[in-house]
Amino acid sequence: MNSNKIGVSEHILSEKGLTEILIFNKMNEKRIGEIVKKVYQRANANCVSSAKNALAIHVEDEIFRNHKKKISYRTVERAFERHVFNDKTISERSQESIDLFCKYLGFENFIDYVKSHPIIAEPLPKDHRKWKLIIKISLVFGAVFTTVLFFKEELFPYPKTDGKKIEKTNEVINSALDTDCMTWADSLYVVVSCDKSPLSKYGTQVKPLDKRELKNMRRVEVTAAYDFFTATGKPLIWYYKNNKDQCEFFTTPGLHPVNGETLKKITPYIIQKYVPVHTNKKSSFIP
Repeated sequence: MNSNKIGVSEHILSEKGLTEILIFNKMNEKRIGEIVKKVYQRANANCVSSAKNALAIHVEDEIFRNHKKKISYRTVERAFERHVFNDKTISERSQESIDLFCKYLGFENFIDYVKSHPIIAEPLPKDHRKWKLIIKISLVFGAVFTTVLFFKEELFPYPKTDGKKIEKTNEVINSALDTDCMTWADSLYVVVSCDKSPLSKYGTQVKPLDKRELKNMRRVEVTAAYDFFTATGKPLIWYYKNNKDQCEFFTTPGLHPVNGETLKKITPYIIQKYVPVHTNKKSSFIP
């Protein structure tokens, strides 16, 4: 066969292929997030561990086992970070990755998913005068609210009392509103009410919510195939070794979530001595 003809045919888009590209280009952040969240929920329901890394490996294995397609668990993990844990610094996934996510959910590809989950647009109101009336009412309420705020001391005078009582009352109110706490639940922090202290139902200490720890601190199972360092050599894993000479591995530095011991950054020596070469999963074997 003429090689020139092959080259030309490779650049000719079929009507179906062009349609697929146009549809994919119209995907918005909300629709992709919807798919990734469903993948996360399904993996969480079918995986023994709820750790992000374990769920990503599970998705990687299932896609390869059922569809003979390869997707890196790191790609899956980054998708979880962006759409489930709302880390917008992570870049969007490729069309191929989204298609594989759809296969994992039981669809042929993204187009098949869209056909099964059409977005129904709300019709525009026929009578625009109704919206004008709503806007006018909103402006009136806004004006009344502003007036009340401006003249609140004249309209609703405070009872006479000393400053200490007012300060004490404010402290009680602020304490009652302080419900942002978290506790360690096996492999990650979860948000709980502060009135659950000192211990949660998991038997762990209830502590003030730290957004950084809540988002990033995870206990993970690692193998020698895990990415322990960045390209510049900075650690991505920290560890704690107990009295039985066993190691636990975490995704951020800081204190151990249960015993408060300082976590240490991973080293080649610790990897060689305490990290298994592989697990029973195919994806953990080093080629």
